[in-house]
Amino acid sequence: MSPGLILKYLTDLPRSVKAAFLICVDAVILGFSMLLAFAVRFDPASIEHQYRAFSDGVWVLIAVQLLALFFSGLYRSVLRHAGSEVLVLLLRSVILGAGLFALINLMLEEYLIPRSIIVMSASFSFLGLLSTRLMIRWVVRIHLVEPQQREKLQRVVIYGAGSAGLQLYESLRQEGNYQISAFVDDNPKLQGGRLRDKSILSFSGLQTLHANNPLDCVLLALPGVKHEQRKEILQKIRLLKVGVRVLPTADQLMRGTADASQLQEVDIADLLGRDEITPDEKLLHQDIEGRNILVTGAGGSIGSELCREILRDSPKLLVLLELNEFSLYHAERTFRRVSSIPIVPCLGSVQDSELIKHLLHDHQINTVYHAAAYKHVPLVEENPLEGLRNNALGTRTLVEKCIEAEVSSFVLISTDKAVRPTNVMGASKRIAELIVQDTARRFPERKLGIVRFGNVLDSSGSVVPLFREQIKKRSPITVTHPEITRYFMSIGEAARLVIQAGAMSKNGEVFLLDMGQPVKIKDLALQMIELSGLVPEKDIPLQYTGLRPGEKLYEELLIDPAQSQPTLHPRIFCSEEPLPEVKVLEKEISILKEAIEQRDISNALASMKRLVPEYNPDNGQ
Repeated sequence: MSPGLILKYLTDLPRSVKAAFLICVDAVILGFSMLLAFAVRFDPASIEHQYRAFSDGVWVLIAVQLLALFFSGLYRSVLRHAGSEVLVLLLRSVILGAGLFALINLMLEEYLIPRSIIVMSASFSFLGLLSTRLMIRWVVRIHLVEPQQREKLQRVVIYGAGSAGLQLYESLRQEGNYQISAFVDDNPKLQGGRLRDKSILSFSGLQTLHANNPLDCVLLALPGVKHEQRKEILQKIRLLKVGVRVLPTADQLMRGTADASQLQEVDIADLLGRDEITPDEKLLHQDIEGRNILVTGAGGSIGSELCREILRDSPKLLVLLELNEFSLYHAERTFRRVSSIPIVPCLGSVQDSELIKHLLHDHQINTVYHAAAYKHVPLVEENPLEGLRNNALGTRTLVEKCIEAEVSSFVLISTDKAVRPTNVMGASKRIAELIVQDTARRFPERKLGIVRFGNVLDSSGSVVPLFREQIKKRSPITVTHPEITRYFMSIGEAARLVIQAGAMSKNGEVFLLDMGQPVKIKDLALQMIELSGLVPEKDIPLQYTGLRPGEKLYEELLIDPAQSQPTLHPRIFCSEEPLPEVKVLEKEISILKEAIEQRDISNALASMKRLVPEYNPDNGQ
């Protein structure tokens, strides 16, 4: 039988049995301590005689010491978890026992034992009792506790044998929650070497290691690698069917959104494999630096990220307009922590013309970024009047007041759902675009622009946070349709695009980004499951729920792709899209407004269809 099994048997015994065993051991230690004290105190020739002479006292002293140990609560302690408190308790018990016996010794006419024996035996007893407990604790830890702990440790490898990988290794070693098996690196010059006494493997070596002794997780320590290369690495790791955690990217570190040693979930941008567009710093500063800025919908996903980017470009003042009280509170609190630039929070709606008028005049606003909108397709489909009122008429109110206040630059944040819309939300955003384009036509001296882009990663309402939550709960991943595809970009990239496009706008142009290839939502879900170390359909199934009301299978960015033109930025394009005559547009907007005020859904939708003739709810399929 192995020592571990013996110890397991002994530790599983009832506490009373273990306490009785320890009392017996302590009695033996106290007896030997007494013998040692006599050996030190008397000549070797007289030890036996002296011990017999004081034998009664010896047994009394041992009994008193044991009683002191027992009533002190020492035998109620769990040795494997014993700390400094046991040392104090043991010292106190030995001193108490020796003191009680010394008192008994003084009360008798003849000493039971010499006082020197009492002192020396107490000292030897303390050392013996302490050593025994330390030894028991050490044996239990070596043969029982540590093997159990090792079983609970996550078995991992670090992918990346550079400085980031080494830093991660040192950090994890201090935490003590991981068993680091090896390093992995794609550099042939490093493969076969050792780092911190750990082998540096190739990917094939990683496959062999995982096959022989399955890993719990691969830790990706390649912060400086581009998204395209990270995607290739992740695609290889997917074959192992093991979880992946990553260090923040260089961009995240520079932006201060993550710590260098902070492991996090795989960035969805890595799965898309598309590197973010490098911003033009001149364009970023052009309409912001030294200016008073207003952001509507400042508490939303796009609006708040837009504010973060604006604050980095040194505005004179930033005004936050937000309808939701909590979102505004959270945004203001967050921005004040990271910037000393004056921030003005304003609770209200873009539909409030008087509020907008006073905001623009009181704060002498130079640049407006309009991000306020109802964007949840099914909800707007159920509430078409409110969607049209906020998204279309709210934009009209805002842009009219901006013209009156002689605002230098106005940017409308639109969506790819405005192109041949199949839902009210998309149609309402297309009407908002028409309003801005018409205003630019009537006021050519003013700078008005429109930015249209696809889905933003990790924004509110995005599938990505929903998929993460479902994976965490091990619940089915809900996908509307197996063929549904979407364009994606990071939220930071979207914000920078808005700012740069605004700087390039002249007369109502629609700006869009070369977003690469669209992504199947089903494929995105499968990758997220696999890189969480789970098996699709086995651990987490995919559940197809059907297209939601107004939802399209495929999104577009342009009404007419032939109309796109290059801009100052190599991967930003613009388009001048068809626009109704001024009188026609004004008439239909008036009809739409009246229908909304009268809560006449049928007339409102009819007006919407006349304004957006390409609207077709049947195009979703």
